[in-house]
Amino acid sequence: MQPTLRFPEFKDEWEKKKLGNLSSQSMYGIGASAVEFDKKNVYVRITDIDEDTRSIIGDYTSPDIIDEKYLLEKNDILFARTGASTGKTYIHSKFDETLKYYFAGFLIKFKIKDNYSSKFIYQYTFTEMYKNWVKVMSVRSGQPGINSEEYSKLSLYIPKKEEQEKIGRFFSKIDQQIELEEKKLELLEQQKRGYMQKLFSQELRFKDKNGNQYPESKEYKLSEVGIFNSGIGFPENLQGGMEGVPFFKVSDMNNKGNEIVMRKSNNYVSNEIINSKKWKIITTVPSMIFAKVGAAIMLNRKRLVLEPFLIDNNTMSYSFSNEWNTSFGRVLFQTIYLPKYAQVGALPSYNAKDIGTIKVKLPTKQEQEKIGTFFDKIDNLIELQTNKIELLKQRKQGLLQKMFV
Repeated sequence: MQPTLRFPEFKDEWEKKKLGNLSSQSMYGIGASAVEFDKKNVYVRITDIDEDTRSIIGDYTSPDIIDEKYLLEKNDILFARTGASTGKTYIHSKFDETLKYYFAGFLIKFKIKDNYSSKFIYQYTFTEMYKNWVKVMSVRSGQPGINSEEYSKLSLYIPKKEEQEKIGRFFSKIDQQIELEEKKLELLEQQKRGYMQKLFSQELRFKDKNGNQYPESKEYKLSEVGIFNSGIGFPENLQGGMEGVPFFKVSDMNNKGNEIVMRKSNNYVSNEIINSKKWKIITTVPSMIFAKVGAAIMLNRKRLVLEPFLIDNNTMSYSFSNEWNTSFGRVLFQTIYLPKYAQVGALPSYNAKDIGTIKVKLPTKQEQEKIGTFFDKIDNLIELQTNKIELLKQRKQGLLQKMFV
């Protein structure tokens, strides 16, 4: 068996092996509780492993039990064994050597034998072959799970060690490039947050073309400078349309391309349906839309809508009056933490009355335009950087499919 894409100096057939045969040890982690970080011992749990970068993230904690048996060593591979994270992996290759790292009980450690490459095996866990194996193997009557014995039976094709190492290094370089680009993205996002704080607190202000300060901002309640609209029930049998007026649901915010402006809906409805149901299209645009009930409130997501639309009854919209510059309003809304205004109940929720009293400071339209244009440029840079990272990830995934079997 050979891959479709290969380094030219290698010709030998790949051999089928089981993960258990490639490992000198597999074991479950320590059943300890996480306590305040003691500056020496790091506790590695499933939730500490970033889904994208597969590095250890967040504020460190320490295990309340220190047992050297559960100490991670260089190039050990961890596999998540239960829950939604089943199949997620981490390789202990980049870490602070002044610290000790211990792995938790919902993780399984595999120590790869010296005559095999840990990096090669780790990269295999990003292939579609591995992902499909996890889907099948993790099926349980309750939550998903894969135990140590089952992981040991994972079959994969392995070349000679020299080729393993070259493939592992190749994909490690791609991962390093992705990580570098993600750091650039994080820096852009940090810069945006810093400017938002300074510009909306008016610590930093733009000046007019003559170098003079603009007049002081005026304070308004949201209800005084805009219109709230609540959504309507959306019968399931009318969903799925491809033409007509967009009917947005909260889940549409997840669609690629909808990160800032709602450009695509999963549902469109015809004027015939709208008239028969006597639905009222929201024509007062531009508007912001956001969740108004349920767990989605806690995500605090808002999106700009520029064309007439409809929304379902889990969603609310706010249409800007003429006092607003659209780009300024979009960014100002990002500074408002809407979950703060949710009513406590079986499901968190708020209505127009709850959030209509939120006070905002509006500069002159001219100063708003300068602020809005400034953030539009930053958001364009963020979008370009995000797309660059996505292309790198797609390139890696395509190469994985061709360079593994």
